[in-house]
Amino acid sequence: MRMIYFRSINRRKRHIYICIIFTLVIFFVIYTELISYIINTNYWIHLQCLDQTQCLKILLVADPQITGHEQIGSLSSLAQYDSDSFLKRTYLHAVNFVKPDITIFLGDLMDEGSTATNEEYNEYLTRFFDIFPKSGNTKQIWLPGDNDIGGEGFDRVTPLKMQRYQEAFDQADVLNFSRVTFVKVNNMIHYMPKIKEKRDFYNTSQIYFVISHMPLMFMPSIFSEKVFSKIQPQVIFAAHQHKAMIISTDGLLRQDRQIIPQTPLDNKVHNLILGYRDMYEILVPTCSYRMGTKHIGYGYALLENGELQYTVLWSPSRFHLLWNYILILLIMIIFVSIVVIKTFL
Repeated sequence: MRMIYFRSINRRKRHIYICIIFTLVIFFVIYTELISYIINTNYWIHLQCLDQTQCLKILLVADPQITGHEQIGSLSSLAQYDSDSFLKRTYLHAVNFVKPDITIFLGDLMDEGSTATNEEYNEYLTRFFDIFPKSGNTKQIWLPGDNDIGGEGFDRVTPLKMQRYQEAFDQADVLNFSRVTFVKVNNMIHYMPKIKEKRDFYNTSQIYFVISHMPLMFMPSIFSEKVFSKIQPQVIFAAHQHKAMIISTDGLLRQDRQIIPQTPLDNKVHNLILGYRDMYEILVPTCSYRMGTKHIGYGYALLENGELQYTVLWSPSRFHLLWNYILILLIMIIFVSIVVIKTFL
């Protein structure tokens, strides 16, 4: 009878231990996949409008490079699901935080868009618009990157690639919003649209933003100089480098360049007075944790009365969260082993 009594106690203990482990695991998953993202938004900086009617909020998305089928390996489905979920979750938090008037996607939308078959490309599109859905009255602007149409290394841009992209993301190259003009340029094929108006860099009655996948000021070239001379933008938004920085130069002379790197440790608001002296290029960091870059996030710009406020909405490190899963798994194995050993002693 005594042995049966102790066995009954041991069974109850095991049951309690299992319930505790199960509860802790559930809490850990909820914290990792939900709560940690909410906590992360507390580190983001709100940009304030003085007059809502004169204010333009811009959310910038760079190099999401949603995964394809070639580079993931045997765990492709799991890796693809995790990458898509991370992008969708962080993008949703960024949209809810900014409530943008315009969202600009600065290219490299897909990892293998340039080499995908038509069937794979259509699958890409379905996933892309599921991850980055349109929100309310927010206008979306899309740019192609080298991973979308080619243009880097031996991956050439072809008319068929360009046609496929343009059919999927049909949009004009010059877009006007009130007193702001967005001009798309393509460094991969050295293309820029013609601007009919005579440009004056110092005239801020109509602000000109150039948007380009590849940097123009950070990677100077003959094509870059043509863009600066003919369009005379006050600001360039670019991506490709996967890192965050702000480059400035004299709007007319364009000789020396000042580069300001941006990191989460030095997170602040940059106030840029447009059309006064300097031309600015803002490099937006990648929003994907797969790019091998430690710091990832979204760009947030607010334009009001000729002044641009800019900051980065840094995302949490997904790799740290994934390592936490491995750690909790090891702790569970050790804990279960101890419980099993104790119950049979």
